Amino acid sequence: MAEARLEIPGYSIEREIGRGGMARVYLAVQKKFGRLVAIKVVSPEYTTDPSFGKRFVREARIIAQLSHPNIVQVHDAGVNDQCYYLVMEYLRGGDLNRRLKRGLHMQAAISVVKDIARGLDNAHAKGFVHRDIKPENILFREDGSAVLSDFGVARVISSDASITRHGTVVGTPQYMSPEQASGRTLDGRSDIYSLGVVFYRMLTGEVPFKADSAVAVGIRHLQDPIPRLPEHLSAMQPVIDRFLAKKPEQRFQSGAEVIEALDGVRTAGLVPNTVIKTEVVNTAEIRAIGDSLSMPAIRDNRSIRTEPDARPQRRRARHRVWPWIVLLLFGWLGVWSYLYPWNRDNAIEKVMLAAGLIEKPALVNAWRQAQSLRGDPNQSLAAVVAGYRRVLEIEPSYAKAQAAMAELATQWKTSITQALAADDLALAEAKLTEALAVFPNDEELSTLFDKLSDRKRADSLVTSTEALLRSHGLDDQPSATAAIQAYQEALRLNPGHALAKAELNRLAEHYAKLASGAAEAGDITAAMNYLERATTASGTSAEVTTVRDKVQQAATAHQEIQTLLQQASAYRAKGALINPPGANAAEIYHRVLATDPNNAIATQGLSEVVAQLLTRANELLAAGQIDAVRAMNSRASEIGLSDTAMRELKAKLGAEEQRIGTVARLLNEAQKLMNDGFITEPPDQNAVAKLLEARRLDPNNAAARDMLNSAAGRLAAVAHDAYDVGMKSEAQHFLELALTVTPDVPEWRTLRDSWATESAKGGKP
Repeated sequence: MAEARLEIPGYSIEREIGRGGMARVYLAVQKKFGRLVAIKVVSPEYTTDPSFGKRFVREARIIAQLSHPNIVQVHDAGVNDQCYYLVMEYLRGGDLNRRLKRGLHMQAAISVVKDIARGLDNAHAKGFVHRDIKPENILFREDGSAVLSDFGVARVISSDASITRHGTVVGTPQYMSPEQASGRTLDGRSDIYSLGVVFYRMLTGEVPFKADSAVAVGIRHLQDPIPRLPEHLSAMQPVIDRFLAKKPEQRFQSGAEVIEALDGVRTAGLVPNTVIKTEVVNTAEIRAIGDSLSMPAIRDNRSIRTEPDARPQRRRARHRVWPWIVLLLFGWLGVWSYLYPWNRDNAIEKVMLAAGLIEKPALVNAWRQAQSLRGDPNQSLAAVVAGYRRVLEIEPSYAKAQAAMAELATQWKTSITQALAADDLALAEAKLTEALAVFPNDEELSTLFDKLSDRKRADSLVTSTEALLRSHGLDDQPSATAAIQAYQEALRLNPGHALAKAELNRLAEHYAKLASGAAEAGDITAAMNYLERATTASGTSAEVTTVRDKVQQAATAHQEIQTLLQQASAYRAKGALINPPGANAAEIYHRVLATDPNNAIATQGLSEVVAQLLTRANELLAAGQIDAVRAMNSRASEIGLSDTAMRELKAKLGAEEQRIGTVARLLNEAQKLMNDGFITEPPDQNAVAKLLEARRLDPNNAAARDMLNSAAGRLAAVAHDAYDVGMKSEAQHFLELALTVTPDVPEWRTLRDSWATESAKGGKP
């Protein structure tokens, strides 16, 4: 099919945004919902291959089952005129290769790996192996979170699929695990290895194993030792070693273990303060790096005077206090120099340093160099701060260097704030990137980074929404509705966004005119529908107020409102609170309130809808259906329910997500402790303690129950072994522990009683 004639029903193709060996990806608008999507279309040469067609259709089914924030979301899939296509969410942030070209701070790189590890844990738990983890398949949302895409070669772990036969290699050679390269059966640990290859490339700019052919690369994966990282990244070597272990059982066993290891490096303060970048380094960056590693020569011979505030007082104090002491010291030095002439200069310097008459020469020199760097406008922040840090290496308590660094940080934060206020996001981002590289733990800089991210996301939303409206026009209801929501989100991210405000006012005026025309034509139902959209866009618009009065004065308005209230009540009775779109109680109540803001029945009805939603959310959370609650929260936000209600629903959702995360962490910690043999000891840091805490948070957790039973079984086995070798006291102890963990095992209780009887008959066992 020629590219110019590409058509997919229900979608408007905008442009090509990427291509690979098997498919092209297009930016498109889904007409029904007016949203931007990415459509992957299989290249024509593959459409005649039945096995590939099956695999492509399977990709859609796989992704549809994998609902997770770090896995790309699929919206639709199908075949049209022999054209296989997959419709996915559109991710504007590009892929990992693009991020690495721009530069990625080490802390951000770790966050990327953790995001993908979370996505893999979700996929592996549902029985899927991705099999093609590589930078091109790691995409980014506008908020910076990483998302795993392209499950086109994924395989159900437990299935015996015939599409990809045993012994067939599918994937990208440079990122394959040893078992994948040799065509063996795979599990989730193969993906963990591939993620380790990605992490190694992020750290070094190169894959760990390279060769002239795919076969040679596979052999190197199987045989070559794990390469060493550069010295400044040595803290990451243990993590890379676990990632790239040749044997799966020696690797990280799950994404949760990866996250735990990376958090451990962070907690220990071992994360290198560096920016990873694969793009060619420019002259300015080379200068900045050089300045931070070696001290440049002082540019002129002018002496740099120390601050004049304390020096005169110090001199006067010395004149008053020290004359006789100095005389005695020099007299002593004269005797010392006469007796030990070979140590004369060193002795004089040491005594003068001890007396406070001079400062350390190295300290004075380092301070002068740091001040010289600060006075040079061509020096980077990293170079200047490196100068002051060299001073502090010599004298950690040197107050002037500490104050100078604090002053620099404040100056940069002020300039970043000013750049944001002036809407110069490029300057703010450049300064923030440099400042965070130098002061990575500064909370104020982190806050500014969040503000910048919000501003950039707001700008991106406005830009894409303008393109949507240009393509479809204001009269296309789904597009206009999506535009209103997008502009309002932009204003939430950046309350002062002038263009978003102007566009919302334009939409409000457009729908207000339509409402006015419908009212004049006597079509009150249409007038109220238009008025609702106008109110949603800008309820304070003067034109909206005027039209609202006109609609209220219509002879049939009251009757229409009563009809709508009855309809909303019927929807509530059927449970249609916020779904389906266009036929639910919440939207009807909003339509009434757009016309009659003081309508008590609609106001109360909307409050009841919110209360029912919160009750339903509690029921879903209790049933463990957290994805359903996420969908409910998203839909409620689209409709525009009150911020108060949304805060409560989001708080419940957040608490449940935290609880689930805590349970998962406890289970992982318990498994590790069990593997290491810490079943009931030491107190509070043993497998049983972790599992009991997990059961407290999630009483019906099957994994915790099974692990507790396993722990009890191991204790009972130890008890049997101890008894068989005559260690009867120890045997009774371990059996009691087993019964403490799992008290409802009759044979253990019987055995305990028999051992106790035997002990009583024969004295101490």
